[in-house]
Amino acid sequence: MLFCLISTITPGPNNILLANSGANFGIRRTLPHVIGIRFGMTILHIMILFGLGEMFKHWPYLHKVFTFIAASYIVYMSIKIACSKMPSDKKSLQPMGILQAASFQAINPKSWASLMTASSVFTLTGELYWSSALLCIMMFNIATLPGTFMWITIGKLVSKRLQEPKFHRYFSVSMGLLLLATLPMIFI
Repeated sequence: MLFCLISTITPGPNNILLANSGANFGIRRTLPHVIGIRFGMTILHIMILFGLGEMFKHWPYLHKVFTFIAASYIVYMSIKIACSKMPSDKKSLQPMGILQAASFQAINPKSWASLMTASSVFTLTGELYWSSALLCIMMFNIATLPGTFMWITIGKLVSKRLQEPKFHRYFSVSMGLLLLATLPMIFI
């Protein structure tokens, strides 16, 4: 659980997007995003446990394709966040939904790194493989919640200041740059 907590509480694409969503939409409207992350990571975790990582060993070019897609999407999201204007009507904006957040996990390098590590280090061999794997999935889903809500709360705490145009600009650019700063994780 400690590994899961530490690996998910540290800054990464999901956490930066959650802080941004918490700031712009509040906790309640960010819940579908949270559910999507949990759902997407669980599906990814199960796929890794079934051997998707093994597939990359046989066809390494697929890993490069995923890397390019992930890098491109993170750059796109960074620019979109950094260039966001103060909304004239906040109700017309929409936070990331369940399907979007779940799909993002397929190209999120931090999700891959955390789940591949957890899947290889915290599972047992032989007959105990699946029981240890299921326990790992449960632990990951439980341990990530404190960090998730911490990042949303950080965003929510600055939301009132976002009404100031200058602060909104600094916040948007900062969130975009922080998301962009996660890009090197892809290449490590």
